[in-house]
Amino acid sequence: MIKDMPNVWDDIGAMTAAKARALQAEALADLDVAPPPGVATEDLTIPGAAGPLRGRVYRPATGPVDGVVLWLHGGGFVLGSIDTEQSHGPLALASRCAVVSVDYRSAPEAGFPAAVWDTYATLCWVGENAKELSGHANRVVLGGESAGGNLAAVAALLARDEGGPEVALQVLLYPMTARTFDGPSRHDPAVSPLWPPAAIEWVWRQYLGDDDGSSPLASPLYADSLAGLPPALVLTAEYDLLRDEGEAYADRLAAEGVPVRRRRYAGMPHGFVEWTGVLAGADECIHDMGRSIRAAISVDDPEPVGIASAEG
Repeated sequence: MIKDMPNVWDDIGAMTAAKARALQAEALADLDVAPPPGVATEDLTIPGAAGPLRGRVYRPATGPVDGVVLWLHGGGFVLGSIDTEQSHGPLALASRCAVVSVDYRSAPEAGFPAAVWDTYATLCWVGENAKELSGHANRVVLGGESAGGNLAAVAALLARDEGGPEVALQVLLYPMTARTFDGPSRHDPAVSPLWPPAAIEWVWRQYLGDDDGSSPLASPLYADSLAGLPPALVLTAEYDLLRDEGEAYADRLAAEGVPVRRRRYAGMPHGFVEWTGVLAGADECIHDMGRSIRAAISVDDPEPVGIASAEG
């Protein structure tokens, strides 16, 4: 299955961002990103750090909406948008929350730290509008995958340091946490059928330009302190070059007193959560995130609605 997935990273070395986006669009042409039955969507305009941003909210169409999740899409800071992610609708059903997605500004047209400040502005907006979005004023969860996991971790740091919204849980799915991290997963060819090391270097160059990435706003693993951050769920994939840096971030959070649960999904590649309905691990991951979100926002009923189990 992994070998058959589309790879947009072949010959990435001298590729332009425009070419990479075109290849991604071609690779995803046959992937159904429409929300599943039982999910209602609403397009939004969200005030970003430098102007309005396109957003979308996914809610369970029936039953209660128990909180709000700001979910940052992946794509290496360059690719992806609110139109390319398949996981938002299933996550809304599994968590019984309103899931907000935002088109933060992309590199290289808007390099570091533009996406950081767009993310933090969106988090503040979600905090201010949580009751309107979900019916609950104080049930905000922050999360993202890959580059979006990086932005979620950084936004949690900013919320702590800048007096931002209270976040009940940060959900970091195979996050990028450090520009120069070096670990076994970066060198084992068995873990990179979809995302070769050259691709990681490419996305960091697109995002950072000449910046060395040492700021914790780029590399949250380098922050002086992680103490006082929200509880965290950190999920990684066995066959992913980012596996070790995500787990290093989870370990450091735990060492500094932050409640953390970490899990490595065996047999899964980077980006696997976007293959719900195809990979059992993706469905299981959605369930896992949903359960953790509901627990963090103190929802009594532990069972999601509208999502089949991974075994089903």
